[in-house]
Amino acid sequence: MSPSVRSLSGKVMGAVKRRTPSSPSVSTPSKRASTSRSRTKAVVDENAVPPDAKIDTGANKEFKSDDLLSSKKHSAWSQYTSQSPFPTFHHPTPEECSMAHAQLKKLHQEAVEAEFADENTPETIPHVLDAMIIAILSQATAWSNAKRAMNSMKKVYGSIFAYEKIVEGGQTKLAETIRCGGMHNRKSMIIMTVLDQVHQKAGKYDLDDLFEFDDEEVMKELLSYKYMGTKSASVVMGWCLKRNPFTVDTHVYRLAGLWGWRPKDATREKTQSHLEIMIPPNLKFDLHFLMIQHGRTCPACRGGSKGGKCTLKGGKALKTEKQDEQDDTVDQDDKDT
Repeated sequence: MSPSVRSLSGKVMGAVKRRTPSSPSVSTPSKRASTSRSRTKAVVDENAVPPDAKIDTGANKEFKSDDLLSSKKHSAWSQYTSQSPFPTFHHPTPEECSMAHAQLKKLHQEAVEAEFADENTPETIPHVLDAMIIAILSQATAWSNAKRAMNSMKKVYGSIFAYEKIVEGGQTKLAETIRCGGMHNRKSMIIMTVLDQVHQKAGKYDLDDLFEFDDEEVMKELLSYKYMGTKSASVVMGWCLKRNPFTVDTHVYRLAGLWGWRPKDATREKTQSHLEIMIPPNLKFDLHFLMIQHGRTCPACRGGSKGGKCTLKGGKALKTEKQDEQDDTVDQDDKDT
């Protein structure tokens, strides 16, 4: 039996010196207070400022707006940490997940292994902020496009993570540098904003103290950064921090709809919350990457497909043996995508 994606990635990580606790995959209580503004404000003496003081400057309004958005993002995520947003929707079952995993592994394991050999994969990056930047560069684009942007940054700055040089050069220079990867204006703005926030909070470009936070604290801190949503935060948690969330990207969201793993009108955020509850923990990491590979390559399941046959066994990845027997009585032209 071939090794799992997680075990293979572990071999890659063995060659990388990490600044982490001995068991980063286990949630441990934080050893320091959160650096989010909301927690900082909680310890400020309310009587320190007179109630009639004029403190609503433009900067203060912006901070309040940032805090409100951060709070909304965290609240939307936290309300479904112990239950699905769709409590009466019972798919995927553990058996369906196991069958999908087994079939996807036969088809795509080799391709996923090759991807983990890539030095730019966040799984092979030991530092939290570095993984955040890679996650941003890989948003809403093919991995090949993200790699073009990364390679361009290496040529221009000497490294993807030369933060002092990137900030000194400014957003216009960064946008031009990553133009080859697509969405360069938006992504350069997000990167510069995140770097500014990190430096304001920590006084340096380093977030490795998150290795010592428990899962909820990590998610709350990551969501406190502008333009960091639950998907990108989940990528950083799973790939770099070695936690075990189930991340829903464009490919996974599409497949979940095709396979009946989510309600038809479910948002991507609620789909992620639902699958986080429904998918067995031991399958989450592997299934995420195997589903991405399938969503990229299957002629029937990839984005924009107008036909073709699913490359999974009979096009029926989620069928149990009992269901297969029942399907023998169904017209063979019926497709379960």
